[in-house]
Amino acid sequence: MRATAVLTAFAAFALGACAGERAPESAQTEDSMTVASAPTVEPRTNLLSTAYADVFTITLAPGQSLPAHTSGARTIYSLSDYTVRFTQDGQTTEQPATAGQAHFHPAGEHSLENIGATEARFLVVVRTAQALPPAVERKSTAAPGGSGPMQLLLNNDDVIVAEVRLPAGASLPRHPGRARIAYSLSDYTISYALNDEAAETKSFVTGDTHWHDADEHTIVNTGSTEARFLLVQFKR
Repeated sequence: MRATAVLTAFAAFALGACAGERAPESAQTEDSMTVASAPTVEPRTNLLSTAYADVFTITLAPGQSLPAHTSGARTIYSLSDYTVRFTQDGQTTEQPATAGQAHFHPAGEHSLENIGATEARFLVVVRTAQALPPAVERKSTAAPGGSGPMQLLLNNDDVIVAEVRLPAGASLPRHPGRARIAYSLSDYTISYALNDEAAETKSFVTGDTHWHDADEHTIVNTGSTEARFLLVQFKR
């Protein structure tokens, strides 16, 4: 029993040291193992990894930060309202963000700190070095633009980012799509016809993430709720 007590006291001390302080003597008992501080929550949640892109979310509490790290070229989509201090290539800026905004960062080392009073939550789509698969021959030149159900958020040399809102019963006619990531912003059910293939019904929930090669397709919202999703289409 004496050996068990000694080992328990040591474990309590070690937990306190990892947390940055020594546990008080009164806490160095078997009961201290049940009240030890919870570990720091990992800010990154991985959603999808393919040969062409990695997709994940970052969640930072007020005051929480990401230390300097290196990443490839990436698209950011804000999932909440927040303000961060962002440093890359020796340049530091304070960047307020609103849910639904999209922006792009070139590859490089950077760090990030949530300096606001609200949780910072955002989607990150990182392009890998793998060349994109060849595009299919397009039979249609009719593609949704920056109005109607598709809202254009970002268009540069690397990506086209758009948010789609398709009411129940609405459809998108046959149109070409680049190699892309789709991220569900709501729960919905659609009928999706790829190229000349038969339509397939698919249901998604918020946060579902998937990859599409370049193709032509039609979409019909066959569910009872609005289909809302983000598209990050790659140009290179």
